[in-house]
Amino acid sequence: MNMTSEEKRLIKDCRIAVIGAIEFIDKIKAELKQLGFESIQIISRSDKMPMPSNVDVIAENVNEGSSCFSKDVTIPIILPFDFVNGAGAIIVMPDDDKDILDKPDLRLWAANYMAGYCAFWNVVGCEWLRDSLPDIRNGLTRHAALKTAAHICARITANIAVGREVKHFPRFYLCKNLE
Repeated sequence: MNMTSEEKRLIKDCRIAVIGAIEFIDKIKAELKQLGFESIQIISRSDKMPMPSNVDVIAENVNEGSSCFSKDVTIPIILPFDFVNGAGAIIVMPDDDKDILDKPDLRLWAANYMAGYCAFWNVVGCEWLRDSLPDIRNGLTRHAALKTAAHICARITANIAVGREVKHFPRFYLCKNLE
């Protein structure tokens, strides 16, 4: 990612909260640091879920269920997903409808939503997601998919930090595993 000195400063100054399982936290923290993020607040899913304070962006891996945030959140929330053979991400911006955060099995809901969108619009290259749905329903995760989700999430965070436009819900990001 080529960045100007001003963009590097914006990334360095951006405060991000990363929430999720340890496996995801380790992967995204490495990706964020590689891009130049320095202020990274880590909240493990096993911790009590306090509202992160003084942050500009929240990245929350919701493989375990729904989002832990209320509809009052006034900063961007990035929801990266492990889809076994690939990964996806949904961004909820402050002015977006936040009903998605209440979905009880957000990972499965997102996988079905994205697969349905791809089928309806005949998007090429999404067959892997449709084929992954049974594994997602069964709660399977994969190391490569977590790594792909972390990579997507870090890139989105960098774009938000420097003020670039990002796709946000109902639009989404989707990528087959990188390795």
